[in-house]
Amino acid sequence: MPIPFWVGRYIGLPFKEQGRNRQGVDCWGLVRLIYAENFLVSLPSYTHAYPNTNASEILGALVNREAKKWHAVEQGQEELGDVVVLRMRGCPMHVGLVVGDRQMLHVQTGVNASLEHYQNMRWSNRIVGFYRHKEVENATSEF
Repeated sequence: MPIPFWVGRYIGLPFKEQGRNRQGVDCWGLVRLIYAENFLVSLPSYTHAYPNTNASEILGALVNREAKKWHAVEQGQEELGDVVVLRMRGCPMHVGLVVGDRQMLHVQTGVNASLEHYQNMRWSNRIVGFYRHKEVENATSEF
């Protein structure tokens, strides 16, 4: 699947802890911003949970509390708009957005938003799973 033109609008956005807009985003903030601007889907912010909750608990909430909106996707079946959950320091605490050709758009501490292959040596062993939002599932057919 080719990478959509709109992906370029997010490359280079700066990392900002708890960032939720174009002035700066963290990994969830980037996914949230893209969902709002391209898929017209509003996702919870979770910034209120950061001081007392680690990222893996937030990602768990994504899948558990919103289980009716998300479903797991088997690796190899991921599509544009799916969220890839990745382990960092042994815990599921990072997310990226599948954009095509086994690439994800993501941002992390000290690195602006960029495209990266999630099947490369750095990420392939860190994949926890892929998750699809029911509203994005319908929207991606337009791309």
